[in-house]
Amino acid sequence: MVPIVLSTITARYSHCAFGLRYLRANLGKWREQTLIKEFHLKQIPLMIAENILQENPQIVGLSVYIWNVNEITEVVQIIKRVSPQTIIIIGGPEVSYEYEDMPVFHEADYLICGEGELVFPFLVENIMSGEVPKQKVWEGNIDTLNSLTLPYDEYSAEDIEHRIIYVESSRGCPFHCEFCLSAIKPGVRFFDRERFLNEMKKLIQRGAKNFTFVDRTFNIHEEHALEIIQFFLNYAKENMRIHFEIVPDKLSNKILEEFKKFPEGVLHLEVGLQTVNVKTQELISRRQNIEKTYKVLRFLKEQTGAQIHADLVAGMPAETWESFRDGFNFLIELAPQEIQLGILKRLRGACISRHISSYQMAFAPFPPYEILQTNTLSFEQLQKLKKMARYLELYYNQGNFPQSLGLLWKTGNTPFDAFSSFSDYIWEQTGKTHELSLATLAHLLFSYLLSKPYFPSNVVEETIRNDYAHKPGRTEKLNLMKRP
Repeated sequence: MVPIVLSTITARYSHCAFGLRYLRANLGKWREQTLIKEFHLKQIPLMIAENILQENPQIVGLSVYIWNVNEITEVVQIIKRVSPQTIIIIGGPEVSYEYEDMPVFHEADYLICGEGELVFPFLVENIMSGEVPKQKVWEGNIDTLNSLTLPYDEYSAEDIEHRIIYVESSRGCPFHCEFCLSAIKPGVRFFDRERFLNEMKKLIQRGAKNFTFVDRTFNIHEEHALEIIQFFLNYAKENMRIHFEIVPDKLSNKILEEFKKFPEGVLHLEVGLQTVNVKTQELISRRQNIEKTYKVLRFLKEQTGAQIHADLVAGMPAETWESFRDGFNFLIELAPQEIQLGILKRLRGACISRHISSYQMAFAPFPPYEILQTNTLSFEQLQKLKKMARYLELYYNQGNFPQSLGLLWKTGNTPFDAFSSFSDYIWEQTGKTHELSLATLAHLLFSYLLSKPYFPSNVVEETIRNDYAHKPGRTEKLNLMKRP
């Protein structure tokens, strides 16, 4: 038996629940009597509830996100029916705003909105002392981040060996992009760098190799970013992975020069382009210099060994098929290693809701609350973009067909037009966006390219076969003349 269980459901096993480790680290005298139990989306809520209840906890703390709210709701409902005396405390971004109509809120005993590291121990202390608070909703605000106990000792040896290690050197964002929850409370707070880097050194000494910074705008403060970059350069090895989320048009020349020093493939950069539509940028209060963004991304691609992940988001106000097409072509020309075509989601509390009426924005009423249509993008167009996003993941992001895609881009007026037509063909042939084997993907691309009067069949076949064989370990023979 443990008095307190902290739990959540992550998207996959490799994702550690960073917030739970913060909560446990800051629980003071209750820390040693608190157990973290993590689950992932492939596990059944009934089995998750059973696993938690096996500990016979007095308090269960659960982190709720847009991707797990349905599953967490089921877990809470099961626990309260089997063990109604168990106190349930929920928190997380999905229940920090507009929570009044949510079933999980009504089932839970307490809700913490915002940062929970300090208010959660207060609630625990009161509950354990028998002074059960009547107030249900608690606001979590932290004046200074240096008042927190850092959570990095909470990572286990298994975490370090097999999972992503999430870290943060700052919280908040200076920008006001209305699709993002960071716009609600703008401003950036920094952790003490010496203290933070000492924790990073300890993690590296324990064998940590896979660091993902969750800072919303890592490069917003040059001195801060440079010191952290130089620290990791001192330890960088070929088997490491350091991930930063950057604002490209705010990258200084000093930072760009430091990025050049990382070994090939160690540095991973997430770049949120989101849109090249100037009107959309104005509507969502996004400040972005597209020309500077282009130059910086070109520099990163050509002069560093960084792996670049770039995002576009479909469905924002005033975004059209044509302007989304421009964004796609913009990125294909730059050729980052990954391009994510995202569909706008209505995050609870996000300011973008103010455009719902004027742009006739219809969102799905269930998680993840994706946009269904606007007055500038139809339902059919957005559904098509969702299919294109999935097929781009299979063909482009997974790196399976680098040479063959060079042929595909030439089959349309622009790469977007070419991939749009190819996506229609895949859907017509298979009716699937998932469960497509590599051999099936190769055959689909082969048969599509052969249907176009651009390339000799021997060139198409040779190119696809070279792509198919370029990754080590593939032993299955590819018969392009026979449909798999």
